[in-house]
Amino acid sequence: MSLTNKGVLDCLAHLVSLGKIRALDHQFARFIAQYDESPWVVLASAIISHQSGLGHVCVDLKRLNPLRLFDLSDFEGQQLLQPLALNGLNNWQQELHSALVNSKSQGENAPLKLVNHSLYLQRYWNFEQQIADFLHTRSAQAKPQEIKPLLTGLFSPDYDFIYTQLVALKATHQPLDTFCCDFLNLRGDLSIDYQALGVALSDIDSVERLQQFSAQFSEQQCLDWQKVAVAIASLNRFSVISGGPGTGKTTTVIKLLALLVELDLNSGDQVATPPLNIELVAPTGKAAARLSESISGALDKLAVKQQIKERIPSQASTIHRLLGVIPNRNTFRNNKDNPLHVDVLIVDEASMIDISLMAKLFAAIAPHTKVVLLGDRDQLSSVEAGAVFADICADLAGGARYNQQTADWLGEQTGFEPAVLSLPRQEHRQSSVVTNSLALLHKSYRFNQFSGIGALARAVNQADVAALKAVWQRGYQDIGLHQQGDNAQRQIVQMSINGYRDYLQQAQQISTASDVRQTLALFAKFQLLSPLRAGKSGIDELNQAIEVGLNRYGLIDTSEGSWYIGRPIMIANNDHAQQLYNGDIGILLPDINQPDGPARVYFIMADGQLKSFLPSRLPAQDTVYAMTIHKSQGSEFDHVVISMPTHWSPLLSKELIYTGITRAKLSVDIFSSASVLQKATLTKTHRVSGLSNALAVKV
Repeated sequence: MSLTNKGVLDCLAHLVSLGKIRALDHQFARFIAQYDESPWVVLASAIISHQSGLGHVCVDLKRLNPLRLFDLSDFEGQQLLQPLALNGLNNWQQELHSALVNSKSQGENAPLKLVNHSLYLQRYWNFEQQIADFLHTRSAQAKPQEIKPLLTGLFSPDYDFIYTQLVALKATHQPLDTFCCDFLNLRGDLSIDYQALGVALSDIDSVERLQQFSAQFSEQQCLDWQKVAVAIASLNRFSVISGGPGTGKTTTVIKLLALLVELDLNSGDQVATPPLNIELVAPTGKAAARLSESISGALDKLAVKQQIKERIPSQASTIHRLLGVIPNRNTFRNNKDNPLHVDVLIVDEASMIDISLMAKLFAAIAPHTKVVLLGDRDQLSSVEAGAVFADICADLAGGARYNQQTADWLGEQTGFEPAVLSLPRQEHRQSSVVTNSLALLHKSYRFNQFSGIGALARAVNQADVAALKAVWQRGYQDIGLHQQGDNAQRQIVQMSINGYRDYLQQAQQISTASDVRQTLALFAKFQLLSPLRAGKSGIDELNQAIEVGLNRYGLIDTSEGSWYIGRPIMIANNDHAQQLYNGDIGILLPDINQPDGPARVYFIMADGQLKSFLPSRLPAQDTVYAMTIHKSQGSEFDHVVISMPTHWSPLLSKELIYTGITRAKLSVDIFSSASVLQKATLTKTHRVSGLSNALAVKV
C-alpha cells in the first residue's frame, strides 16, 4: 500500500475525532499539503506540530517508533495507524528523512527545518540558534577583578543568628552532628569527627564562645556555595544561579547586587557616575510581585552602607513589560535593533520561560549588560515549548565545577580549596560553553534535616522510591499521605473549607486597602493543587465541590450568581493593556472607594501596587480554590494539599510532584495511592531539543 496525502489527512482527521491529537496538528498538515506533494512530509508536519504541543522543540527522527506516533500505545498504533501501513515498512524513517531533505516545505523561510535527523518547526530552530549564539558570545569571561575584601564583608558570619539557631536546636534535644556544615559552612567531605563537634557544640552557652569555637576551622575547610555564586556572577556577563526552595537565591542575588554596586562606586567619581541601571524581572506578574517582596525583605537585612542600599531596586516587573508589548503583535519594542538600556538584568523563575520568550529576551540585551538567571533546574519546565533553563543547566548534573583557571581564581577570592571547585580531569569529556557561568546552591535553609517537606522533596527529586517509602515512616509532622479513594474528595473539600475560612471571613469586613492586602495574604496561606483539570481529583470538579461546601457553611453566597464576595479567580489569558497576565490571582471584594458600588476584583500587581477591576473588564478567568501544579509555579503557600489521580496518568512526572511539594512552606498533604506516587517519582520529563548539543564543547 502506497502512502498518499489523502490517506494521511484522513487518518489525522480520525485521530482528531478521537481526541488523540489536536485539531491544530491536522490543520497544519493540511496547510503543508497545499505546498508539498509528499505524504511523508505531510505526516512529518503533523508529528512535529503534535510534539511541539507537548513542549518539545524538535523531533529526533531516529528514535521515532512508527506505532508510537502521537504518543499512541502499541495497541492504539496498530489500530489507528493501520491505514498508513507504516508497520510494514522497514525503511520508513529513511523514507521520511529522504522526503524531508527534498521537501519544498524546508528552507530558509519555510515552516519546517531538518538538521541531520532532527526535525524542527522553523521558528523554533531560529529561536534555538539565537539562544545558542547569545550564550556562545557571552561565554568569554571578563577580566577578573579583586573582590575578596568585598566578598569577605558580605559573607561575614552572623553569629547572633547562628547562636539563636543553636539554642533552638539544643532545645529539641536533636543531635548537632551537621550543625557546623549547616551554619558554619564546614565541608562535609573532611576527615573530621562531626559527632564530636556536635557534642562540643552542646556546651556552648554564648555568642562569644561560638565565635571561638568556629575559629578552629580554616577557610580551606569551609565551602559556601552562595559566596561562590556571587563570585561567578560578578565575573561573567552571563551566569546562572540555580537552587531549590529555601537555598537562598534571593539572599545571594541581593549580595551580588551590593557587590556590583560597590565595585561601580569604587571605579569612578561617586557624584558624577550615574548609578548602575538594574532591572529585576520574572515571567509572570505573580512571580514578579513575589520577587519584589523577597528583595525588599533581603535588602532590609543587608549589612551594607545606606548609599549602596539606595542604589539597589526592590521593585520587579514582568519580562513582557520590560521588553515593551506592542498591541496585537508578536514582537516587542525592545529587540536586537533597539536593545534594553540596562547594566544588570536579574531574571527570576527562569525555568518558566519558554524558548520563544527567552530568545526574544536575549535578543534585546545590549552587549555590556550583565545577565543573571535565577531558578530551580529541577522544577517543571515552561508550559510552552522548550526547557531552556534545564538545557542551560545540563552541566550542573554533577554539581557546579569549573575549569582550573576559574577554580584557582575562585580559590583566591573566596579562600575555599580550588580542588573542590575544579572539574575532574577526564579526557574527551563533553562540557558546555556556559560551564564556568553556572552556580548551584545546595543547602536548604528552609528544609533542614528535621523537615519532612525537605526529605520528601529530595526523595522525589532523586527518583528514590526506597527513600520515598521511608519518609512516611519517620513521623514528620509537616507531611501527610492520605489514600485517594471514594471518600477522598469529601476530606479534601473539608480541608479546603478550613484552609480558606480565614480569608473569606476577612473578605466580608473590607473597608481599607490594608484590609484588601490582608485578605489576599490570608488567601495565599492555603492552596489545593492537582496535576489534572478533569476527573474527580481534577481542579474543575474540586472547585465546584468546594464552592458548594463553602456556600453550605455560609462562607460565600452564590445565590446571586458566580460573582460573589470572596470569589478567587485566576487570569487565563494575557491582557497587556491592563497588565494582567496568565496565572495572576485576584479576589472579588467590596469597592473600598465606593462601598455602595459594584464589587471589584483586587490584584497585587507586579510592582507591588494594589489595583482593582470590574469583573466585566477582565480577560478570561477561572475560579481558583484549586489550581493545577503548572499554574502554581512562582508561588508559595503555608499549607498545600495535592490531589493526585486515582489511576496513572502519562501527565505525571517527578518534576511535577517535586514542584507541587515545594510550593509548601510549612506543611503538605498528599492524597494519592502509594503506587501512583511511586510511579510518578520514577517518571522523568524529557523535552527534546538541540540546545544542550549546541552549547557543548569538548575539553
